[in-house]
Amino acid sequence: MEFYRYTAFGLQIDSEIVLPELPQGGEKKADVSIVCSDAPDEMSVLVKKTGYYQANADEFLLRVKGIADYYITNGNKIEMRLFNRANLCEARLYLLGTAMGVLLMQRGFVPIHGSTVVINGCGVVFTGVSGAGKSTMAAALHKNGYSLLADDVSAVMIDQQGIPWIQPGYPQQKLWQAIAAMIGIDTTSLNRVCEERDKYIIPLLNGFRKLPVPLNAIYEINVNPCDDVTIVPVSSIEKLAVIMNNTYRVQLISDKKLKIAHFQKCTKLLKHVQIFRLTRPEKGMSVDRQIELLLKNFTA
Repeated sequence: MEFYRYTAFGLQIDSEIVLPELPQGGEKKADVSIVCSDAPDEMSVLVKKTGYYQANADEFLLRVKGIADYYITNGNKIEMRLFNRANLCEARLYLLGTAMGVLLMQRGFVPIHGSTVVINGCGVVFTGVSGAGKSTMAAALHKNGYSLLADDVSAVMIDQQGIPWIQPGYPQQKLWQAIAAMIGIDTTSLNRVCEERDKYIIPLLNGFRKLPVPLNAIYEINVNPCDDVTIVPVSSIEKLAVIMNNTYRVQLISDKKLKIAHFQKCTKLLKHVQIFRLTRPEKGMSVDRQIELLLKNFTA
């Protein structure tokens, strides 16, 4: 079987299908393999089952109607069963999104739903609900000369000394056309994420950090009917909730063992990470003001 070799999140990935979103990998033994295969219809051991997924501690079966089934096992393999006439672009979105997020969790990562920018050699994650502006903030900082490490999923691994490190993700961003235009990115020659979406893939030819950095700070972006941008520290009581609530696809953690392990890792992060709440006005993105206050607030 012939594989295409890629790298992402510090992992060597061997894939049976072409993944143009990922940088080419090296020669080391694969950490993860992606193959086209017949995923099982039913898992033999179940902890949770819904209309679109089945799960236990080491296995996860994701079903996306009309696109593909994804069977993720032991943090090292993803088996895809593509449906007839499936849109391969859509299939890769779920593969590199939800399926990869589950695999990272199986491997012991804390995948935070947010984008990471490198400031003074440290990783700064912007998180928040969909539409809050986390990718916008990261893209604007990138335009201002700061390196981007991850878009949408920031994979954190805690080393033996307890230090959290963010691994480099995919060298691209996905931005809505209106947001790209607002920060001065011309999308004329760029590919859409999918044909029916007005969202574009922004390749990062420069300014993508290829090595991990320590996680220093998390900024949770909130949108309120206010007049100006504010940044305040999150109270000690709320810090754990910010990390837990902004874990990528946290609702898919079903197994008790995984839940306990994830809770313990999130608790360890609190010893090394500053957490802030960035509130912006709901009318207008006020990106320049956000960056101004962020750079005044940030301390490495």
